[in-house]
Amino acid sequence: MIRTVLFFAAMLGIWPNAAGAATTSDAELLAEHLLLAIGGRPAWAGVTSTVLYSDQYRKSDGTAVGAVSMSDYERSRLRIDTTGANLQQIRIVDSTGDRSWRVDRQGRLEKVAEDSMARDLRRYTGHVYRTLQRIAARDPKLRLATGSNGSLEVHEGGTRIAWYLVDTRGEPYSMGAYDDNVGVICGPWELEKRGVRYPTWLSRPDGSWRATLKSLAVNTHIDEKLFTPALAADQ
Repeated sequence: MIRTVLFFAAMLGIWPNAAGAATTSDAELLAEHLLLAIGGRPAWAGVTSTVLYSDQYRKSDGTAVGAVSMSDYERSRLRIDTTGANLQQIRIVDSTGDRSWRVDRQGRLEKVAEDSMARDLRRYTGHVYRTLQRIAARDPKLRLATGSNGSLEVHEGGTRIAWYLVDTRGEPYSMGAYDDNVGVICGPWELEKRGVRYPTWLSRPDGSWRATLKSLAVNTHIDEKLFTPALAADQ
């Protein structure tokens, strides 16, 4: 670990001062190592939106589904479309105000209850890809730290919102949010668009949830209609 830190310190022109105190923390160096491995800080900092398609399987209901996740970083909102056998759901999470809504399994538009909205917003705050973009953009609300197991931890408002375990190349091989210390394991970060890389697969360690990432779009145009509830029932 010390050798890795010194390597990146040399690369970035950062060295301990005469008193022996590092001018950049181990966590910041680890974050730089991670970002470099998945496309680099400039590429991730420049992300304004992503559209990700994946095939997913959840053991609890035994169904395979397709999921399209559209993240709008500029407006802090997320749309997830989930389709499968006799299933077509839409979920909007909007952290900028009371604009979250859903289309349920029966195709009915519904307002999100306060407790469900709180859970959605909490998950969105700890979203591992969104957090990487915020790290790259040097969001002043975030604080970086290293965990006892060598992980990169990301804190906001005194709470750990995300964590990443990285291999010697800097690629995350396990990551999670909040107090979930199990998280997911993930495969090589080889799905690339505009220099930004995502993992090709993710899975809970016990296989109870797994996903194969099929396609990625970065910095695409966000159609406002996709976030407008009145039009949801007509899609």
